[in-house]
Amino acid sequence: MRIKPTLLAMSIFCSTLLLNACSQLPPSAKTVSENTVQKLVAVVTHGQGKVKKVFPGPGGLTAVSVELDGHPNIVYVTPDGKNLILAQAILNEEGKNLIKEDAIEAGLLPKPKPAAQIAKDVSSSAKSFVVGKSGPEIIAFVDPNCIFCHKFYEDAKPLIAEGKLRVRYVVVAFLKPSSLPKAEAILSAKDPAQAMAENEKGFDEETEEGGITPLPDANSKVAAAVENNTQLLVDTGEEATPTILYCNRAKQPVLVHGMPGTAADLLQKIGAGFNSAGTCQ
Repeated sequence: MRIKPTLLAMSIFCSTLLLNACSQLPPSAKTVSENTVQKLVAVVTHGQGKVKKVFPGPGGLTAVSVELDGHPNIVYVTPDGKNLILAQAILNEEGKNLIKEDAIEAGLLPKPKPAAQIAKDVSSSAKSFVVGKSGPEIIAFVDPNCIFCHKFYEDAKPLIAEGKLRVRYVVVAFLKPSSLPKAEAILSAKDPAQAMAENEKGFDEETEEGGITPLPDANSKVAAAVENNTQLLVDTGEEATPTILYCNRAKQPVLVHGMPGTAADLLQKIGAGFNSAGTCQ
């Protein structure tokens, strides 16, 4: 999976930087008082940091929304109220980034849209195309320069050829400067599916570059479509590719960031496909 890092400005200078496993901290620890947090933040930021919100964090930590030089940040205070922690990620046993969850809680990041809404939005506003003529339809957000998207594309090809699967590709652009003109080249082609095939056939795994020739002249209309596609991906809560949506055996939409095993494994989980309205049929 290829991910664009969350741009939370982590620019606070700390007296103590702790990146130890948070699971070692007592889960029953009380939230440090706002007054204590205010004093600590004032000391380590030389009075420049402004505490906006204090709330319970993971593993007994206290989560703090801090504004510094106009930039929002999520930081953590240890139970004794003496240490400020900066980190890019705190992952729980399910692999969820709890810093991101706390950033959403603090209002620093938008809450991800549910899978059902994303599927409907794709149906109503995405510029996309379908590869395959029969089988349940799934949705895949891909960047032309994403090597894991390339692997997914190749992995899904036999199932598509056998009529067991259809993939609606939503091409986005964020990984490299060449992603946008390549995405434009695919979506502006008379046959986008064939253009996508060209990109994947010539994919350079060493440099992680798609094989299609970038559109030489910018097309504002197509560029706007790519931008809209990319925003739909952002709405999922993670600017990561591939991002897959499928209907499970209970006919409920499921969203997965990254490759959900092999395409054959994914097929075993699919109970229906998306219809033209973006709902599980």
